[in-house]
Amino acid sequence: MALLAESGAFGEKPDCAIFADTGWEPSSVYRTLRWLRRQVSYTIYRVHSGRNLRDDVKAGVNVRGRPWLTIPVYLAERDHKPAGINWRQCTSDYKIAPIRRKIQKLLGLNPRQPMSSGTAVEMWLGITTDEAMRVKPSREWWITNRYPLIYDLPMSRNECLEWFATTFPRRTLTRSACVGCPFRSSSSWLEIRESEPELYQEAVEIDAMLRSGDHNAGRMFRKLAYLHHRRVPLDEAIEDDSQERELNGFINECEGHCGL
Repeated sequence: MALLAESGAFGEKPDCAIFADTGWEPSSVYRTLRWLRRQVSYTIYRVHSGRNLRDDVKAGVNVRGRPWLTIPVYLAERDHKPAGINWRQCTSDYKIAPIRRKIQKLLGLNPRQPMSSGTAVEMWLGITTDEAMRVKPSREWWITNRYPLIYDLPMSRNECLEWFATTFPRRTLTRSACVGCPFRSSSSWLEIRESEPELYQEAVEIDAMLRSGDHNAGRMFRKLAYLHHRRVPLDEAIEDDSQERELNGFINECEGHCGL
């Protein structure tokens, strides 16, 4: 979307782009961000919450440093029966809030300053046609969400990848998503294991940590917490997933800010 916007495919170019960094993206995403900044004429800002999501998950605290787990881990009873999924707050705290603060700053306002009645911001989100169910209006009255890859130039994720491979044949694209995000599909976990084994191994260790007696997760939920939807240890789940139907968990990320 950013590259097509630079080419004028959606009309006037955006004033800027904003990348909300949770601190837990694959290194390939950060490399792509550095490359992308050289390809477009508008500014790409990198913002964050002031904290690192990976460190907060390991410590069992939220963005305010209080005991809680903000990622949507899969829960199971002690007898391993499924027990739902944790309430997801990570997108709001580590992505949406920093983006909102940056927009307010660009408008010359501080976070607590009221928005004037004449303010209008158009925010572009890169949701593709195969994930159209994630399209939704903004929660802020002064922001209008726009979906260029749905309505202006309809493209599926595969079509985006094909366009990119043709236009930039020497580069590859990686989905922007936290390394330890429970919404990762089986193939996505496999990609991380193959391309960035150290980050994958860290995710395996964090997954096991969630069920250790020393982590807040057990005390908070009184249940077992897992990063993989099969509710088994991550490394075991990946080894057994060769015959499993693919699950795209990012369809459940209806805010439209993750898994792009």
